[in-house]
Amino acid sequence: MTAVPDGGGPQGAIEKAWQRLADREATRLRDAFVRRTDVPPEGRSWLAYALAGAVLLGYAALLLTGLGLLGPVFGLGALHPVTRVILGFAAAALLGYAWQARPRFGLLPGTEVSEAQAPELHRLVREAAAVMGAAQPARLVLTPEVNAFMGHDGFPPRPTLGLGLPLWYGLLPQERVAILAHELAHDLSGDPARGRLVWAALSMLSQAHTVMRPDGVMRFDPNIIEMLGNAVMALLAWIPLGLYHLLLELIGADHQRAEFRADLLSAGVAGTTAAATALDKLHLGHLLESALHKQRHDPERPHAFAELRYMWDTLPEEQRQLRRDERAAQRTQLSATHPPTADRIQVVLSHPAEMKLHLDEAWAARIDAELLPFVRPLAAQAYDDYRERYGI
Repeated sequence: MTAVPDGGGPQGAIEKAWQRLADREATRLRDAFVRRTDVPPEGRSWLAYALAGAVLLGYAALLLTGLGLLGPVFGLGALHPVTRVILGFAAAALLGYAWQARPRFGLLPGTEVSEAQAPELHRLVREAAAVMGAAQPARLVLTPEVNAFMGHDGFPPRPTLGLGLPLWYGLLPQERVAILAHELAHDLSGDPARGRLVWAALSMLSQAHTVMRPDGVMRFDPNIIEMLGNAVMALLAWIPLGLYHLLLELIGADHQRAEFRADLLSAGVAGTTAAATALDKLHLGHLLESALHKQRHDPERPHAFAELRYMWDTLPEEQRQLRRDERAAQRTQLSATHPPTADRIQVVLSHPAEMKLHLDEAWAARIDAELLPFVRPLAAQAYDDYRERYGI
């Protein structure tokens, strides 16, 4: 098939029109936060809650129907044996689908670090949460990525803070406070995606699409029945996938609004300068691969994450600006998880704030010493991920 040049056909025109709409919405939201810090939620989130509720009610109806069919199947009522068999197959199909499409409550990925292992880190998290009035996470996990997250896992769901060890070692002490405060602030930012109703609906729709999608492995010579069955399932799988993306679009503006609010709350804890520079360094996460390669073949620093810190600190300003320009050109849809970083920095700088929690060098060094036993295994995992990504 010949590729259609960008913008050269109906598909390209639709994508450009959709992107222009997303750009206008993102610009409107950014400008609203530049003017004020208390931007109200978007009205269409109520449609998202209604849709999420309908999805959960539909799932409950499907589950109850499957359970209701078990009565006649196991002898309640006078039915023909053939009818019982048909109802049995229907009940098994409905209940099997309900089981496969159920929301998952597994643990979020990462290596858990207890308070006994890292008391100074847990104290910092506790004090940052207290400054904002945010909830204290029940678990703290370390990952081998230039990232941090706040989520819920287990049943009943409990708050879990994820901290990427490369990111931690790459940042200056006060920038670390900014990252921690940003993630903790999600407890206060009003993000609909973190509410249990929307989260359960998104999880269920994602699982439903996975269940209904035809298997990727087919026989070399499938018969007509198999081909028709796969075609029907492929079409049906578009229903939960479409609802999933519709739900993301409906909450998109409020999802990004929550990110701006978390940035501003973070600046109120760590200070505006630290919040802005921490966001700016997220542009440079790609240098982790260079640090891993350098540490493996020509080590000069104690470990790869210290090498990343050195690269971030010594990167020429023109290369930093080039990376900023590249990322600024990558505008996102409102359904994306984060607004453009350039917009986030502009909002933070528009509302100067003094730091309320100071992480001095001595405290930061004690935390680094606590986390040192986790560096080698997580650096090895990061290197394995890097090799797998590029087939090295």
